[in-house]
Amino acid sequence: MSIRYWSQLGVGLVVLVFSSMVSWYEGSALLEDPWEWRYSAPISEWMHGSVGGSNDISDLDFFIYAAKFSPLFPAFMIISASYLIVLIGIRIFSRTGIRILLVLFGLIELGLSFTLSTSPTAGGNLLTWLFLSVGLLMIILSGIIHLLPLHRDKHFSHQ
Repeated sequence: MSIRYWSQLGVGLVVLVFSSMVSWYEGSALLEDPWEWRYSAPISEWMHGSVGGSNDISDLDFFIYAAKFSPLFPAFMIISASYLIVLIGIRIFSRTGIRILLVLFGLIELGLSFTLSTSPTAGGNLLTWLFLSVGLLMIILSGIIHLLPLHRDKHFSHQ
C-alpha cells in the first residue's frame, strides 16, 4: 500500500479523533443546561426512561447537544468519517462492492438529512444540508465508478 493512502488515512483519522474530542467537550455543556435535557438527551431517555440528574446523561448525548448548538466540529466529524468510509471502501471492496457501499451510506446520510430537516436550531439545519450534500455526493460517486471504463480498474482489483 502506498504512502499516499496511509497519509490520507492518517490525516482523516486525526481529523475525526480531534473533532470528536472537541465535539464531546462542547457538548458537555449539556450538563449545565437542565432545561435542555428533555430535547437534547434522547439516548439518556431511552436508557433511563427520564433524565433526573446530570449523572443520568449519556456521553453520546453530548454529541447531539454539540450538533444542535456548536455544529462546526460535528460537521468535521461527518465529513472525515464519510471520507474514511470512501477511502477504506475503495481499498477493500471490488468495484461492485464499493458501489453498493457508497449507495448504502449515501441513503443512510439522506435518511439522516430528512430526519433532521424539522430541527428548529441553526446547527440542525446546517447538518441537514451537510448530510444531504454528502449523501448525494456518495450516490453520484457510485454512479461515476459505475461508468468508469473497465481498463481503469486498477484500484478495484484484489491482486
